[in-house]
Amino acid sequence: MAEKQTNKERLKDITDSIETGIKELFESDKYRQYLATMSRFHRYSVNNTMLIYMQRPDATHVAGFNKWRDQFGRSVKKGEKGIKIIAPTPFKKKIEQQKLDPDTKLPLRDENGDIITEEKTVQIPMYKPVMVFDVQQTVGKPLPKLAANLTGDVQNYEVFMEALRRSAPVPIFFEKLAENMDGYFSVDKQRIAVREGMSEVQTVCAAVHEIAHSRLHNKDEIGEKYQQIELFGKPALFSNGRIDRDKLPEGLYAYDLRGSDDDPGLPVTIQEHVVVNHAATVITAAPIELPEQGFLYLGEDGLNFTGGEQTVKEFWHAQYPEKAKLSRAAEEIQAESISFAVCAYYGIETGENSFGYLAAWAKDRELTELRASLETINRTSSSLITDIDRHYAEICKERGLDKETESLAAQPVQEIAVQEPEPVTAPDNGCVPDPAISVESMNAYGYTDSNMLPLTKERALELMERDVSVYMLHTDNTEAMAFDAEDIRSFDGVFGVEASEWETVKDRFAPPDYEKAFLDNPADSFAIYQLRDNDNTAQLRFMNAEYLEKKGLSIEKGNYAAVYAGNLDRRGDTQDRLDELYETFNIRRPEDFRGHSLSVSDVIALNLNGQTECYYTDSFGFYKLPAFLERENALKNAEMMLEDDYNMIDGIVNNGPKEERAEKSSASRLLNDHDKPASSHIRSRSLSRNDPER
Repeated sequence: MAEKQTNKERLKDITDSIETGIKELFESDKYRQYLATMSRFHRYSVNNTMLIYMQRPDATHVAGFNKWRDQFGRSVKKGEKGIKIIAPTPFKKKIEQQKLDPDTKLPLRDENGDIITEEKTVQIPMYKPVMVFDVQQTVGKPLPKLAANLTGDVQNYEVFMEALRRSAPVPIFFEKLAENMDGYFSVDKQRIAVREGMSEVQTVCAAVHEIAHSRLHNKDEIGEKYQQIELFGKPALFSNGRIDRDKLPEGLYAYDLRGSDDDPGLPVTIQEHVVVNHAATVITAAPIELPEQGFLYLGEDGLNFTGGEQTVKEFWHAQYPEKAKLSRAAEEIQAESISFAVCAYYGIETGENSFGYLAAWAKDRELTELRASLETINRTSSSLITDIDRHYAEICKERGLDKETESLAAQPVQEIAVQEPEPVTAPDNGCVPDPAISVESMNAYGYTDSNMLPLTKERALELMERDVSVYMLHTDNTEAMAFDAEDIRSFDGVFGVEASEWETVKDRFAPPDYEKAFLDNPADSFAIYQLRDNDNTAQLRFMNAEYLEKKGLSIEKGNYAAVYAGNLDRRGDTQDRLDELYETFNIRRPEDFRGHSLSVSDVIALNLNGQTECYYTDSFGFYKLPAFLERENALKNAEMMLEDDYNMIDGIVNNGPKEERAEKSSASRLLNDHDKPASSHIRSRSLSRNDPER
């Protein structure tokens, strides 16, 4: 059987399909439809816009299954196929780094001359495929309306035009122009002219078109000068600070240099992004192929300073003299595309846009250039829409116009799926997806995303059968969704369920109230208690009595949850019952048992002849915990306080010593005063294989 795809492989398949889609896009009809889709999801990346366009071009508002249900009161129709997009799923990681002097930026040292380090939490970017659904695929409560439809005569035309004026980087004027010219942007005079006498729709479209020109095709700014270098023998620019990659001209690339641990200012490697020990950013005219490990060592000859300085624009002109200025066709495509997308977003019917020369322009372009053009159009459209929305709301407020119009203009509903998921903490109520595995175990395995809760294979299969999304977790901190039971059976690692989804479905999987079942059971019975999975119990889990005593830690009922209960089937003394339970919950575990194998730190409660006894599982036996589980039994309580022989609890107060009392284990000192054990150390036959007395 072929190996299942990793999350990285699935992402590559998706990005490959995006690239194919981009190559096929630059035909007038397809391109116009893509822009319409982009206008509705203008804050999405080009990748996700393309994915939505390719799968459901008529989509208007998308969100995940749970978000539709929980935030909007709508449910996805049965049988609907989801739209696959790429979502950010960053995770936090603690690292050790050098502590730097705030003035000199040099590492601080202690009195011995050793570099001082400090712990810092950093966020590592990560992405994964997720499923979203369009509003048309859902039923339920109606959604709020978008901003007023502006088809035909533009509603609140004067307000909208004022919002355009405030969003433009240069002044807008109305002039008498030739019939074949709707407007122009003057680079020299730094102004926009729009032909007077046009319809409201024509005027808005022309104004947006020229605003796009003024934002994209203005005169070259002088900009900051950077040091000229040779990077692996090729020209590049060097900056000690970070450079905004979004502002680089098409055809330029930025990479980060990482400093050494001894001297963070000395670059040693080059990689996409550096969080800790960032030494510099370099700009290149060609992409650098990084190995799978994600970085390249600079070595002695990788980085050389040539002594000159250049702005980014000057560098770009030097590297691409033939592209120093975009062709007129390319500039018009960008401006017209932005005008179409912005107007489509506001419901303005623009008629036939001039995309007839699109295919000819795109014919000989490389994929990187086509993508760069789409990203420029996407980025500029999104920025302009955001500015218009903001200014529109401000003007409405200034003029006392409709408050509903103001709020809807400022908060379009299609953005409901863009929000990055908030980390969710695992519930501390005993209702965890799989008590048989802890978050600590998942982290030790190599997966540290706090948005995921761990599962064993058995539990993963069970949850999948009940329509819960299950993920296969990888040791490189990535994950891949399991699409069927065979995916789960063939994967030998740890599984997970998203904490946000578990919060919505956990009530369906709430474990029985084992403690109540145990206390209400009139027959001889037992209950298994295990530590809750939270920060308070981390230092207690799987620790023996001696360790707890040394640390001054106590065994407290509040740290435990009952994970199983049942009847005692066979007769025998207490020792026999404990031995049998230990064997059962290690070797013959019941199918419905969700806890971990019975081990040190677990507590066993026994109900024998109406009397409750609790025992702490130690490395080589069990310690009795008389007050661990309180129960109404006055005779027993009196007997435990007065009985001379603690091994003779039989309903008769003060039997008197039958023999010299065995010395209590020092483990009694680890308990609170009210928790002192009522018996000597009970030695388990199943736990004492190395006992020298045997």
